[in-house]
Amino acid sequence: MEQIVSFLVENPLYLAGAVVIAVIILLVTLKKLLRLAIVVVAVFILYVAYLYLTGSDASQSVLALESFFREGIRFVVEYLKNLGS
Repeated sequence: MEQIVSFLVENPLYLAGAVVIAVIILLVTLKKLLRLAIVVVAVFILYVAYLYLTGSDASQSVLALESFFREGIRFVVEYLKNLGS
């Protein structure tokens, strides 16, 4: 691994190529994650619409999802705080 790093540091052209490839991989991954998020949101909206049309209580589902995201965000914040120490 050290050989690869030293090779890239010594050859700026190869380093630039590696950075471009890494950025492309990152953007493709983010694009796929964004698509997945859009699909999940669309399915949840359809589920809430189904609950509304059948006369069920859709507010409980929305509250559960809100609680899930609050706990997830709290977990990530705590993890990032503990990462530095």
